[in-house]
Amino acid sequence: MKTSLAIGLAIVCCAACGDGLAPGAASRPAISGVVVAGNHNNVLSATVTFSSTGADSARVRYLGRAGDTGSTPFVRTRAGLTRVVVLGLRPSARYSLAIEAAGGGGATTVTDSIATEPLPAAIESLRLRGSGGPSSAFTLAVPILSDTSAGADGYIVVFDSVGDLRWYHRFPGLWPVEAKQQPNGNLTVYVGRSYGWQPVGGHFEELAADGAVVRTYGAPDPYFTDPHELVLSFTDTVVTAAHLLSYQLQRFDLSAVGGAKDALLAAHSIERHDAAGATVFRWRSLDHFTAQDFAAGAPPIPDIDHPSSLSLDRDGNYIVSFQGLNEITDIDANTGAIRWRLGGRNNQFQIVADSLGGFSGQHNVQMLQNGHLLLMDNHIRTRGPARAVEYALDTQAMTATLVWEYRPTPGVISMSMGSVQRLANGSTLVGFGAAGRVAEVAGDMVTWSATLAANEGGSPIPFYRAVALRSLWGLVPAARR
Repeated sequence: MKTSLAIGLAIVCCAACGDGLAPGAASRPAISGVVVAGNHNNVLSATVTFSSTGADSARVRYLGRAGDTGSTPFVRTRAGLTRVVVLGLRPSARYSLAIEAAGGGGATTVTDSIATEPLPAAIESLRLRGSGGPSSAFTLAVPILSDTSAGADGYIVVFDSVGDLRWYHRFPGLWPVEAKQQPNGNLTVYVGRSYGWQPVGGHFEELAADGAVVRTYGAPDPYFTDPHELVLSFTDTVVTAAHLLSYQLQRFDLSAVGGAKDALLAAHSIERHDAAGATVFRWRSLDHFTAQDFAAGAPPIPDIDHPSSLSLDRDGNYIVSFQGLNEITDIDANTGAIRWRLGGRNNQFQIVADSLGGFSGQHNVQMLQNGHLLLMDNHIRTRGPARAVEYALDTQAMTATLVWEYRPTPGVISMSMGSVQRLANGSTLVGFGAAGRVAEVAGDMVTWSATLAANEGGSPIPFYRAVALRSLWGLVPAARR
């Protein structure tokens, strides 16, 4: 899946290149040495490299079958070779490509073509179909595919607004879990074979738009990297700190709560690494919790606390969802002191205006800019329907007042995983992970509802989270166009 036409390409200009220019006027850009190649990370992508003179920016426009057309953002041209990544193509299709270079002397376009390959069999039939339409152009998910054997591949996938797959990345023999788009536009994803308690190594990868690994993040020995969350802090687009969860395996006497006398459980920590990857902060749950804090008595999974998400509050402190404790905890990021505890056996708040009396088994807890908490309430306590919930916190009066919730009718049972995301337009994207359902909600109105499935009308496929993306290309260097 590669073509190279360095000489003799069709050049489309409004006038003969360089002819008739006034003295001192800029020359029309020239393009040479074009190489078009498939992307081994993603058959829905191509890379175009070329040399140019007289250009300050370039892009690639593509045209496929009826209605399948688009273009990349303009990128700055570079001395030597410029490389443009084409994304969002369809499988098993042929595309005409127009490489457009622009500068002070005008624009020059050179044409080429490429044929894409079929999708991998494991994801070729995936669709995110439903009613209405999302406000975001693309939605990312990590499907929990039926084959989880030791040699099975894992995938992260991105769907367009009509539910077709337009980007993916394959992880040979590994499980991707938590994935998101970071502020610099790159995607990060956990890869390993752990759900937060297995004695196996794993790490997070930061991926560029073409799927290339930019950097990896993980806990140092003897800690294992937990798969639930990676938060990156930035100055402009430069990573200044990485915040993640880790764990160690220890023996616990659970006989007092109906368990074994020597149970092997995972106990978690919060870690902060500096720009060089050195650990500069570690908070250990065992310094604050005991096995008796577990909400259900003896843990049903080999995990004493099970942190299902990590985020930062408005002061840069840590908001941790300890799913195993039914507790949301705010932790001072400098001293490690617990600032407050919401939910669980050690709840410090009065929960107000919530007909269900609180949450349980929660995921993806985050603090909004207004200080409210937004979370996915899996509601494991009553094994009832899941919901998205927003609480207004008053840490002086110690009240948590429900100000918004979304509970589908009929109810959706989703006992694990799931996500909530407040979008720029004020809507909320809700992912019922175990149920394979996604909804976008504006106030009380559902504007989009969809199901992740293989083939039309197939059974729902569970996923870890559903996340709206700003762009497939992330953030590209600003060009003058």
